[in-house]
Amino acid sequence: MLTVTKALEEALLQHFIYQKLDIAYAINKPFPFFEALRDNYFITERMYKESLEACQNLVPLSRVVHSVLTKLEKTFSLRLLMALFSRVNLREYPNLGAVFRSFQKGNVEAPILYACEVLLC
Repeated sequence: MLTVTKALEEALLQHFIYQKLDIAYAINKPFPFFEALRDNYFITERMYKESLEACQNLVPLSRVVHSVLTKLEKTFSLRLLMALFSRVNLREYPNLGAVFRSFQKGNVEAPILYACEVLLC
């Protein structure tokens, strides 16, 4: 099991915040993004329904995704990155691949690359 230092976790969080807008624009359809967040208990059933309702009310999807990601900053974890960059999401949202690669080559290159290889792949 990989031991994550506080410094690595903080670097990943900062990179997540930096990439949040790119992630929001990479998600181009609600399914399976919101379902994965709900099914893995990152968002509540209420937040899930509110997010889908906002999309149905013509709030731009990127804005809804960005709002959800902003809320998830408060409970950020490696588990979130694993869910975000799951094989399903990378297949369903091809533009998410570039963001994933930025985590692999991020600000603290060696530890992030190692964490991504061990935990996300």
